[in-house]
Amino acid sequence: MPFKVVWHRIVEYLKFYWRAETRYRLHSPHIFSLAEAVLENPRRYYAFRDVEWLREQMRDSESSIELVDYGGEEDARPETSRLRLREILHRAASSPAQGRLLFLLTCWAAPRKILELGTSLGLSAMYIASAARTAKMITLEGAPACADLARVNFSLLGLRHVEVKTGPFRETLPVALQEMQAPDLVFIDGHHRPGPVLQYFETCLAHANPGTVFVFDDMYWSPDMTEAWKKIQAHGRVTMTVDFFDLSLAFINPDFREKQHFRVVSVAQKPWQVLSLF
Repeated sequence: MPFKVVWHRIVEYLKFYWRAETRYRLHSPHIFSLAEAVLENPRRYYAFRDVEWLREQMRDSESSIELVDYGGEEDARPETSRLRLREILHRAASSPAQGRLLFLLTCWAAPRKILELGTSLGLSAMYIASAARTAKMITLEGAPACADLARVNFSLLGLRHVEVKTGPFRETLPVALQEMQAPDLVFIDGHHRPGPVLQYFETCLAHANPGTVFVFDDMYWSPDMTEAWKKIQAHGRVTMTVDFFDLSLAFINPDFREKQHFRVVSVAQKPWQVLSLF
């Protein structure tokens, strides 16, 4: 990871942490319940063990696959490279901590229809799908080899309700949205470039329902991505955002009449805020 990326994340995290609140200082019942369910749930689910076992198998493998990167531009020529599975895990896969957040967030949101942009090897999708086994889930991946391996992983965990569509997002996203109509949970994790992220958000927004939860990864990857997050926060249809730093959430529910932005950490990260109860 380039030094400037690391430095940007450090600076942004320090600013985030300084402003962040725990559940004890959240006055919104909706966000309090979210923080309680996602950040303060100590349970370890079987799904965590199963997904991490698969991660270990891929990390210990000597296998390599061909990656196809379509980029985010309409006229971009795909770039190909060959990487070992452990390299892909290091570069693109959700961490165990982020996977647990995705699992608990999905449990809290209880979506019936889920859309993910950016399957990679399927780790984040496995966490999400394991938390919503009766939902319909479509996940999009540009690289055929990654998509094939993700399908194998889903099958091993019995996640038959997950469908992988392969190809550039500009082709597969409209098809997925037409099939799904109005997704309840959208996880955008396909690019580290602000242009495509904003474009995919707008495309999905046109099909969203008032209860749709948008989840973004890596919004502090670079100054440009952080600016894209600010644009999403300021969007006219976005009524509330919640920042866990590793994941960033946007709500479009009109019941949230006053636009608000919450930065939330677990009680363990700011234990002194418990004193605000007394």
